[in-house]
Amino acid sequence: MAIPTVDLSPFATGLVLPGAEAETVASLIDQALRRTGFLIVTGHGVDPAVKDAYFGAMKSFFALPLEAKEVIAIGNSACHRGYVGFASETLEGAIAGEERIGEKLAGDMKETLDTGTEHGPDHPEVLAGTPLHGPNQFPDIEGFRKAWEDYRSAVIETALRVQRGLAMALHLSPDFFESQPGETMYHLRLIHYPPMDRLTPEPGQLGCGAHTDYGTITVLGDDGVGGLQVRMRSGEWVDAVVPDGHFVVNIGDLMAIWTNDRWISNPHRVVNPPNTDRYSSPLFVTPPFHLRIETLSTCRDEPLRHEPMFSGPYLLSRFDGTHSYRNELLEEHNQAS
Repeated sequence: MAIPTVDLSPFATGLVLPGAEAETVASLIDQALRRTGFLIVTGHGVDPAVKDAYFGAMKSFFALPLEAKEVIAIGNSACHRGYVGFASETLEGAIAGEERIGEKLAGDMKETLDTGTEHGPDHPEVLAGTPLHGPNQFPDIEGFRKAWEDYRSAVIETALRVQRGLAMALHLSPDFFESQPGETMYHLRLIHYPPMDRLTPEPGQLGCGAHTDYGTITVLGDDGVGGLQVRMRSGEWVDAVVPDGHFVVNIGDLMAIWTNDRWISNPHRVVNPPNTDRYSSPLFVTPPFHLRIETLSTCRDEPLRHEPMFSGPYLLSRFDGTHSYRNELLEEHNQAS
């Protein structure tokens, strides 16, 4: 079954909502997400030139020698920002509700640069010592930060459009998700998957193991090479075919909790393509750190499937289960490999 495609342009910032066109698209989004937690989107607001510059900067970073990338290793950061080397993250089995985190120790065959909202030392959450708030670590590459800032701003607009569509689909105020108290956490990740023919994986080791995302939504831009696979409700794995100029959106664990599984957080994985490098960049959207997530009033027509939880601690628990610099079992495995 193909992943549905929707046009987000009726939810662009500055348009008056709700409106007839937006209502129609919101209904389509709801129908699609009831079948699968993934969408292909157009009308996302990201200029192709902005994306091209960003992906060029990403390739420049990953082309650096390992020792140069390790200068900004994530283990140097107090707020989970920086370079994550090959096999240092283990996503296989990190699936909400299946409690399989830690069963697999072989790490993903990818390298990443993890970034978030830039917080200065005087930011209230930094002063309070709130985890995941603080400065980024950027490479010393001319133009890198501007390319990152331009793309990040554009793809956050995409996320806002998605959130407005989701809110309307749930019969909530269009600004429901973006107006929650506190600061939404936006984590933009840069990812490089080397060609499979250059690798010697352990049995079952993939570019990115089967997992669900942790927050509310993810907006993914990629280079068109392919490799993303989605597990449908039937259990079948299908290739996500993303046409040029389109983005992928998927539901995360906290949105599934908010909607009482009306929209599911689909497991997905990445298979490294042969003979070519793959580059992608997901924007992970997570509600404010201190926000209590519980089933929405418009989704209580069935028995409640989830206990309430707090956004930030949940996110931290997933990082603790998947990153070797935060997990002794994974670190021991990596050192022995």
